[in-house]
Amino acid sequence: MRRLLKELTGARVMSKASAQKMGKVEGVLTDVPPRRVVALQVGRDQLVDWGDVSGVGADTVVVESEDSVRHAADAREERAMAGDFDLRGKRVLSDHGNELGTVTEVELDEVSGAIEAVETTEGRVAADRLRSVGTYCVVVRHDPASALAG
Repeated sequence: MRRLLKELTGARVMSKASAQKMGKVEGVLTDVPPRRVVALQVGRDQLVDWGDVSGVGADTVVVESEDSVRHAADAREERAMAGDFDLRGKRVLSDHGNELGTVTEVELDEVSGAIEAVETTEGRVAADRLRSVGTYCVVVRHDPASALAG
């Protein structure tokens, strides 16, 4: 099922094992490639790997247990938690250097965490075109057949 990133942000995170609230989703950590969500940021300084997510509801994310929560494992995860690699708000450039707008939303599969597309101020870009995400922009593959060819 398709889910928008804005629908995850702010959702409660609950433990399946204890039914305890563990915090709220503050952000997501993505990896491009493989173009998927790899972890959820819970609160300011904790993460839950996507593999530990049991289910995603309308306003709650259920994880296996409290043991699923961890701290950043490396500098890249720390930078991601600080917002350096957030997709929303980033400029979108084709690998030919053309401007394709700014990311306004991210569509993902709530079961697998796969990114399905990014919505931009200029239109929709399929996830298979995503090449990389940096602190400045999102780079996508040039597609001459697309209205957002760049």
